[in-house]
Amino acid sequence: MNALTLTTQVLRDPDSVAATADRNDLARLAPPLLALTIGGAAMLGVAAGASSGPLQSLFAATKLPLLFLAPPLVALPLVHAFADVCGVAVPWSRLGVATLAGLARSGLLAAAAAPLLWLPLSLDTEYHLGVLAFVATFGVVALPALSTISRAVPLGGQQRFMAVVGSLLVLGLLTAQTGWVLRPFVARPRAEVTFLRPVESDIFSALGANTRSAAGDYRSDWQPSGSGVFRERSE
Repeated sequence: MNALTLTTQVLRDPDSVAATADRNDLARLAPPLLALTIGGAAMLGVAAGASSGPLQSLFAATKLPLLFLAPPLVALPLVHAFADVCGVAVPWSRLGVATLAGLARSGLLAAAAAPLLWLPLSLDTEYHLGVLAFVATFGVVALPALSTISRAVPLGGQQRFMAVVGSLLVLGLLTAQTGWVLRPFVARPRAEVTFLRPVESDIFSALGANTRSAAGDYRSDWQPSGSGVFRERSE
């Protein structure tokens, strides 16, 4: 299967790529599928960082492929173990190829979405709105990967639903927090360009703060203090 045929199949029917996958298929398909994932994610990273200059674009293009790839690498053993606990047998080869095919499809969609993200960021969009635009874009392009992975779990069995939901929950949480650790992708205006920011708070409280700021509410009295999801709020 040449690269063009594989790309077309990934876009049209990623499930078929993993339908009859074995270990040989995993070794053969991994390099081109990873290339599609990394290339598309890097293009979206360039668009996310473009409003702050070429250095921020380089940083974002380096980190966004990690955001695509790191959570599945950490989560797949958990997903496989969770499926076993739920009584659903998922071959490693099928799960691996399905994950790579889903990520490749998301990478292609990320490349297509890059100009759509670049346009509002290039128009001096308010920073918090720009961050929300990036999060929304990433969420849309990441959904096909999660969907493809979930469909790799074989049909049948009363506990399949729990296996799928548990797997998606693990992947979603890991992806969200990994993105928070790897930030910034969209840089603050007039801030010094940096590869990573200090780890503080968590993605969920940060998105709440960012949403309020995007709506024009910059008060600090509602913002939680300390770190972690469960924190005391300031008086």
